[in-house]
Amino acid sequence: MSYIHEALQKAQKEKDARFPKYKKILLGPKGKQGIFFKRTVWLVSLVVILLAFTLYSWFDFKNKKIISAPKNQKAVVSYKAEAFANVADFYERARYFQKIGRLKEAQRLYKQALMLDPVNVSVLNNLGVIYIQERNYLKARDSLESAIRLKPEYVDPYYNLACLYAFKGNVMKSLENLKKAISLDKLVREWARKDIDLQNLRGLPEFEEITGKR
Repeated sequence: MSYIHEALQKAQKEKDARFPKYKKILLGPKGKQGIFFKRTVWLVSLVVILLAFTLYSWFDFKNKKIISAPKNQKAVVSYKAEAFANVADFYERARYFQKIGRLKEAQRLYKQALMLDPVNVSVLNNLGVIYIQERNYLKARDSLESAIRLKPEYVDPYYNLACLYAFKGNVMKSLENLKKAISLDKLVREWARKDIDLQNLRGLPEFEEITGKR
């Protein structure tokens, strides 16, 4: 029994002799934790804390991105819907004032509609008509031609240009635009036959021909 005990003690001493430095590093005097051990624990803890903070920040940022996108989209949709409603309101009020002859109020409202919707061809056409009524032919032409550029198949600005050129005495230009309007909508023939704005074209063979009176 004592022989076995001595053999075990000897084996333990040999083991301790192989790793004396590591024991001193890991353990201090009287079996206490050494400096290297304390530093290792501190560094590991710091790394864990930094890793946790990084992961939290990443998830938080991703969350904010996911949540904020729909809000921005809703804001854009809401703004567009509001602008569209305002354009429609300005347009209807302007048409009312135009019909009763209050052209200044109508013009102001049409311009407000254009600020919100610069490519609204109906507004551009009606504004062109007001300019014709005011004998401001240059602005009328610009407004009507803008409507045509935006929507070449829109019949009204062609017809109104025919009226504008008839007022100015430019028969060729008037007939040219009237032909274009009739090619887009055959009902224009009836408009032309009854419209006093085209009085300067009455009796001309070409006018009588394109309006179907011959």
